[in-house]
Amino acid sequence: MDPSETEADAAAPRFRFPGAVTTLAIVTLLVWVAVLFIPAGAYQHDADGSPIPGTYQQLPSPLSFSQKVTQLVLAPINGVYGLRNPSSAYVDTETIGRIFGQIGIIVFIMAIGAFISVSFATRALEVAVAALAQRLRRQGWMLIAAVMVLFSLLGSTMGFSVETLGFYALFLPLMAALGYDRLVTASMIILGALVGVMAATVNPFSIGVAAGEAAVSIGDGIVLRVVLWVVLTAMAVAWVLRYAARVRKDPGASLVGWDAAAAVAATAESAVQDTLTSTQKWVLAITAAAFGLMIFSVIP
Repeated sequence: MDPSETEADAAAPRFRFPGAVTTLAIVTLLVWVAVLFIPAGAYQHDADGSPIPGTYQQLPSPLSFSQKVTQLVLAPINGVYGLRNPSSAYVDTETIGRIFGQIGIIVFIMAIGAFISVSFATRALEVAVAALAQRLRRQGWMLIAAVMVLFSLLGSTMGFSVETLGFYALFLPLMAALGYDRLVTASMIILGALVGVMAATVNPFSIGVAAGEAAVSIGDGIVLRVVLWVVLTAMAVAWVLRYAARVRKDPGASLVGWDAAAAVAATAESAVQDTLTSTQKWVLAITAAAFGLMIFSVIP
């Protein structure tokens, strides 16, 4: 095979299926174009509101072309947040009905989830935690406590849990170089995040949904939840620190075994460190400000 052909094939762009947002936008546009050619019509309905077969009749379209364009532009908003107005038969965001409050909670969760996804796409939090780990690498117990409190705080406020998967590769070599086994690393990450999720204070994915279903403010009972978070986080940190001190003093006490050669290799690997870019610093600042505003808004 000609090497030039191989290079050309490698350089040729490959087809990639559009993402979810792009696919939804394409479907929305295709449906709107189809509506321009499909005649409008309506069924007669029985006492239960179900359409009666055989009663369909065509009706002139009540919308002008400019109004149809307006409906296309507003379709994403109306589709997520709008309700059908029984008098006008249109879907809009001004209609208030039985599920109006639930829709608000759903949109709030979707917005927070999208915000978190964009934040993590820049790896700002990963690099910041790595910088914190390098700064505290001489004080192992302080590193464990700081990371656990940070993860617990993130879990308590934003449901930080599955996002911790990327931190195992970061902390395993560093903790091994400091004399801790894999169980210390796993406990530090898992307990730190899950205790925070369990003792959620303003987590929109749990407290927010529950408050919406109970028709109360997300700030109701927040003092008790904060006390619970402090107690459970302190218990988790104390348990991990106790086991970590025992393993560092006697590697034979490790419950998962200790590999001295791997610890030596991990010392060199843990020296690699990324630095925060200006974009990542802005992302961290915006994230902290956004969640600070959310917490401040719900406390009253």
